[in-house]
Amino acid sequence: MSERSAYDEAISSGQYQKVTGLIGKYDNVRRLWEDEVMRLFLQPYLQRMLEWKRGRGEGLRILDLGCGSGDGYELLVGAKREDKGLSTHANVAIEPGLLQFYKGIDLNPELIAQAKAIHGQRNMAFVEGNFNELDLEAEEPYDLYFASYGTLSHNGHEQNAQLVAKLAKHGRNGSLIVADWLGRYSYEWQTLWSNDLSREQWMDYLISYIYSEEEKKHRELSSLTLALLCRQEVLAIIQGARRQSKISIRLRQLFDRSVLVGRHMDTADYNPHAQPLRQRVNSLFEPNTRTDLEGLLVNYVPKDGFPAINEFYTMFQSCWNALVGYVIALLRHYDAATASPRPEIERYHPRPLRSAMAEMRRLIAAIHRSKIGDVRANIIEPHLGYALRGLEMGLQRGMGCGHGLVAILELEKEPSRSRTRW
Repeated sequence: MSERSAYDEAISSGQYQKVTGLIGKYDNVRRLWEDEVMRLFLQPYLQRMLEWKRGRGEGLRILDLGCGSGDGYELLVGAKREDKGLSTHANVAIEPGLLQFYKGIDLNPELIAQAKAIHGQRNMAFVEGNFNELDLEAEEPYDLYFASYGTLSHNGHEQNAQLVAKLAKHGRNGSLIVADWLGRYSYEWQTLWSNDLSREQWMDYLISYIYSEEEKKHRELSSLTLALLCRQEVLAIIQGARRQSKISIRLRQLFDRSVLVGRHMDTADYNPHAQPLRQRVNSLFEPNTRTDLEGLLVNYVPKDGFPAINEFYTMFQSCWNALVGYVIALLRHYDAATASPRPEIERYHPRPLRSAMAEMRRLIAAIHRSKIGDVRANIIEPHLGYALRGLEMGLQRGMGCGHGLVAILELEKEPSRSRTRW
């Protein structure tokens, strides 16, 4: 093979393309914020289940509803153990050999073909089909029934109650169901907010975020019809599933994901007041890139008629801006050219905010003199991204104020005194 053809082959492989986390489906926020928030909330339940399975000499069985090209599988196998020390190099929760069987189902044949090409393992199966019509009677129970990234927003409320009831009947004692919807009160689509919970709220969800502004001018944008849900609606779906299945379905977590960093913050397709915060948080995580931190400051514009939602966003905005402002002030304090006074952490701040501020203070104090490279771009800014993510996890209320509203459910099929769940 000539030198020219060898390079041609390397280039055609796609491996010579420059990868950036600033744009695309798998941008930095997707990988380092959204996927990780899901893993962190799920981690304690998944770890205890795996310990129970390991003690019985059994492997984990997973059913992924709306699996796409296998993103759910990658999310789950990326979950970490909570109790591993810093000296241990292996820290995955689903260790090699613990996955007995994974099955993904999706309506899109191209995505199923892609999933098979990427994850063609013996203990994995990808099936084209509608998960609402899935016949589970001939299959063994699964330990984890998993739906991610708004998958269940394709269904109406009654259809979701029927689906959760079917999964509950099929699962075993201790099985987990992870259900994911779009949030009714995400700031991304403030113009669509409605307090009329007697009617299901649907939106035409534009797939506009994958194109540049120039590209959007010259193409017809595709859209999906998806339901928007709040806390009360999710609780009603779970209660309906309990009635239909006559099974105890315990709500273990209900949380908002991607508060102020959803993809349509940047497009402003549904809210003229939206700021491109996802783009700026992507920049925090991008190697060798310094971010204009002033651009991270949020200016929330309330909407009349939504006092509880406005109260939450005002509180969240205040904490977010306080953390960003604190880091800006710390950087100025440790900059020899300015020598500004070190800012104080106020006692009246909520605990998650005080903890994030203290962590950033310790980090910057320890690293500011380092000569290993651009410590602001590669150490301080990514850590600010993680701290903002921690604020979301610590301050969210599971009201439907994030891009996603996620429920973690556990099945209890045996009396507590004889229960064999993990």
